[in-house]
Amino acid sequence: MRKYSKAYYLKDLRAYDGWQEKEREDTDELTDESIVYLQDNFTVVKDVFNEEDYIFDTVDDSWKTFCKDKLGFEIPEDLRYAYEETEPANEDAEAEATESTN
Repeated sequence: MRKYSKAYYLKDLRAYDGWQEKEREDTDELTDESIVYLQDNFTVVKDVFNEEDYIFDTVDDSWKTFCKDKLGFEIPEDLRYAYEETEPANEDAEAEATESTN
């Protein structure tokens, strides 16, 4: 499950030089005014609740740079903790115990 997505007008994402929309089976027309979702893994979906309904999934460094620099896309600071890998609590306790005995 994706942890974070941000809504954009499709016209803003189509401004990317390398934009290539995937062919889709549904018949809903996507216009510049359609709202789509840029996910934390830099893929784009039509429906925030269907994280594999890809409109765009050609993720490379230039796309990530576009998202960050042109769209201002980033994980909000108050959600970044969900992305940090933490050590198991018992390792922390062992480290503290070792420090206190030295």
